[in-house]
Amino acid sequence: MRKNLSFIFFRNLVVTGLFLLCNYVNGNSQIMEPAPVSDLMEQWKNYNLDHHEVRGWRIQLLATVDRRQVETAQRTFENRYPEYPTHVASNQPYFHLKTGAFLTTQKAQAFLKKLQHDYPAAIIVEDEIKSEELLLYDQ
Repeated sequence: MRKNLSFIFFRNLVVTGLFLLCNYVNGNSQIMEPAPVSDLMEQWKNYNLDHHEVRGWRIQLLATVDRRQVETAQRTFENRYPEYPTHVASNQPYFHLKTGAFLTTQKAQAFLKKLQHDYPAAIIVEDEIKSEELLLYDQ
């Protein structure tokens, strides 16, 4: 029994000593980053400074091959919802009328519910979104 107590005491003393040593070393240590890692981090930083878009979600109100139909739908939407800007994207032969700018599908879904009465065929689509657009819809 006495032998077990001395072993436990010695073990606790060693663990405490290692803990104190680690705290001392952590307070005075530096992390040396390899040059390739530094280069990659610099490239990533420059890329993010140049590209102000993020992957997000929009509400697609209409997709058609008729440009005039998209323009009419755009004017109608802007009259009904003047506070929400629209975007017309062209992916030949289709024209897509979109609105909104959301980081999550949950926020896009909530906005879609507002529009569902007037635009029952509207759907959520993934898109490139400028960071300043997100401020309009972050509610």
